[in-house]
Amino acid sequence: MENHPYPAGESHAHHNPFLFPFLLILVFAIIELAGGIWTQSLALQGDAWHMFSDVFALGLAWFASHHSANSKKHASGQSHIEIAASIINAALMLIVVIYIVIEAIDRFKNPHNITGGYVMIIAFIGLIVNIIVAKLLHHDDHNDHNRRAAFLHVLGDLLGSVAALVAGAVIYFTGWLPIDSILSIFISLLILVVTLKLIKDIYFTLKQGRN
Repeated sequence: MENHPYPAGESHAHHNPFLFPFLLILVFAIIELAGGIWTQSLALQGDAWHMFSDVFALGLAWFASHHSANSKKHASGQSHIEIAASIINAALMLIVVIYIVIEAIDRFKNPHNITGGYVMIIAFIGLIVNIIVAKLLHHDDHNDHNRRAAFLHVLGDLLGSVAALVAGAVIYFTGWLPIDSILSIFISLLILVVTLKLIKDIYFTLKQGRN
């Protein structure tokens, strides 16, 4: 077992799993949003807004993780603040999905010229960032809804980066603009599926406290 030369509270702060992902995603979300506006890619803009929701989600998860030790515990073993954070995270996912779908439908009626080459470059960098963050957040405790909610945010972001990458490639090589909206809607549906599963799990966790 490793010895830690600093106090327990300081150790917890340095080893909080959400700090580095929070900072990494915050920086790239700003870059991706600017790139999405510049290239006029909905897939990039949608992924960027999702990353901003990740920033908020990871901030909540970071706060919950830092304060969970002194918080009141639920019957499931998690703190009430962790459960509340995961509920907010799930709600944010639903908002992001609705935004992307509405915007994508509008793009079908009013296509935008998109710079496919730059979309590919930005999306590829985003894919690398999300893979790194997903590896940092993934772990085997399926009952930790707080950490799992944050992981699902990043997983949805990773899928968004893949969609943006594919959209950029199709537009660059063929000039077919509707692919940007089509892949945005497809990824939104995938995010919706995993979010609804999370909501179901949270519901059963809360139900435990009533039994």
